[in-house]
Amino acid sequence: MTQGVTPEEVHGWLKGDFKGRPDLGLSKVWTSWALEPGNPFAPEARRKPKAGFVLVVILFAATLSWCAWFNFAP
Repeated sequence: MTQGVTPEEVHGWLKGDFKGRPDLGLSKVWTSWALEPGNPFAPEARRKPKAGFVLVVILFAATLSWCAWFNFAP
């Protein structure tokens, strides 16, 4: 007869497996989309934002402020 596995055991196995894979995760996707690639020789160095990401943020902020100005200005 086979022995069952509890959900807590499976969760622990998956959590340990994902901790062993630091290249996976939603935060890694967002940072790789928004920031320049890291320097492999200086991994602690700060990463600069990509130009396209900065442009999108500026356009979004301008659109939001434009809408706020025309909706809430006296």
